[in-house]
Amino acid sequence: MKWINLLSGFAIGFTAAYAIKQNRSSLSSNEALDIVKQAFKQNGTIDGSWVHTTTKILQKHGMVFEGFNGGIIRTVNNEQEHFEFFIDQKSGAILELNKL
Repeated sequence: MKWINLLSGFAIGFTAAYAIKQNRSSLSSNEALDIVKQAFKQNGTIDGSWVHTTTKILQKHGMVFEGFNGGIIRTVNNEQEHFEFFIDQKSGAILELNKL
């Protein structure tokens, strides 16, 4: 009976640790926005930014991605440029970037 309790405790602990690790591997909306801002800061300053806090689904090239929509505003040569982006929640990759 003691081995069953030990194995049950181990299995529950392993499952809980795995679930916590899976949840931590996803980006929050603020972390996603920080990644995009860092990419844009390499080419100048940012005047404004925003991100949706709820995830969206993007289907592209037969694949499905879950991530965040947002936007960036920057000034280049005294003119404002507006961009919208979609960033993958799991990988942090910017999958779409559109200049408006």
